Order: sequence, then C-alpha cells, then structure tokens
Amino acid sequence: MGLLAKVLDILYPEKNICLYCGRKYLFSELKGICDNCLTYIEFLDHFCLSCGREMDQGEEVCTFCQDHPYVFDRSRSIGLYDGLLKELILQFKYKACQEICRPLVELLYIGYLEYYHSERVDRIVPVPIHAKRLQERGYNQAELLARGLSLKTGLPLSTALKRIKDSSPLYDYAYQERKDLLENSFSIEKGAFSGEKILLLDDIFTTGATANEISVLLKEVAGARKVLVLTVATAHID
Repeated sequence: MGLLAKVLDILYPEKNICLYCGRKYLFSELKGICDNCLTYIEFLDHFCLSCGREMDQGEEVCTFCQDHPYVFDRSRSIGLYDGLLKELILQFKYKACQEICRPLVELLYIGYLEYYHSERVDRIVPVPIHAKRLQERGYNQAELLARGLSLKTGLPLSTALKRIKDSSPLYDYAYQERKDLLENSFSIEKGAFSGEKILLLDDIFTTGATANEISVLLKEVAGARKVLVLTVATAHID
C-alpha cells in the first residue's frame, strides 16, 4: 500500500472507535475521538496575534514577540500542548500510533479554515526531520499531517525543504539556545517558492525557533513572500 493510500485509510477508517479511550461511538464532532474525550482538549480562546500562544485577554501581542520579532508572518495552533492533546501527539510521534494522524488532521483542517483559508496559500510545507531520525522512527509526523491536510484542502504539498544537520532533542533548551543549535540545519533550492505563500506545518509550536529558522530560509533563499505557520498544539509561555 502506497503512502497516499495509507493516509486515506487513516483519514477514513471503517470503525467508529475512540482512539483515546477505546470506546465505540455512533457520532462524534471529531473523527476518531469521542465527544466525551474531546472535552479534555484545551482549545485556545485568546492568543498572541503573532506567535499564536495563549495569553491573557486585553493584550494582542505577547511580551516575547515584542522582544523577539519572528521572521514568519504569523503562527496559529489549535490547542494547548497539555492533557489529551499532548498525549495524542506523543503517541503519534513516538509510539508509532499513526492512526492518530486522522483526528489531528481534522483539527488542523478546522484551524486552516478558521485562520488561513482567506490567505490563498500556494502550498503546504512540512517541517522536515533528519534522515537519521526518519530511519529510527520510520516516518516524519509533520509530513503525514501535511499529506492529510493536503488531501482535505486540495493544496499541493512540497517536501523540497530538507534537514541536513541533526541535533539532540531540544525539549529543555530556551529560544536562543535552540536558535543557535538550529543554525544551518535546513536547506532548499534557491527560488523554489518564488513569490508564493507557504503554509509551514508542524505538530508543536514550542519557542518558535524551528519555524523561525525555516522561515528565514523560505524567504531569503526559496523566495517565499509569506510564511504562515500552523501546528496542532502550542506550549505554554513560561
């Protein structure tokens, strides 16, 4: 079975069984997750207009973005990287539970319609992983999500962006440390996206260092005129 067929199979399974609690359901607002479990996802009510992270009402741009302007034009996430959403992403990313791709794609599709549909995006670009990580894991979770969203939206997908330098996991690093570690980690052909609006897709937005490093490349080398970031979840601002 080809990758496209696998994604279709993930997106449209035959049985209505919640992928989190394992119970059968007759109907759910989100394919693959029962309505009861859906209530445990912490959706974002108020967020920074630049990075998309949760913030208090009454403010438009968070302090971090005021002090560290990003190169990408804006970022949006569906919910907080906590609770059920965090557990789903971890199982999808590290435990080879690829069937979880389906509800995550559904969430991304909702986010795309809400935040970026009017932007007339030219193509979707997933955040790549290094060949070593790909061999270990067997798949790039961002690419699977991007392929699913491409099928839902009809937008073309590009895997022209490559990760050429591997690095240790970045969980415990602050923004500047991540930024330094990610320098010269990605490559793309000059003019690959000349004049295009790019939807950069990943599973989690943490500090924004990865998205920012890639956005520099997409604009300065590939020639993109706009980079819009979309992720399933965003981390809390410390």
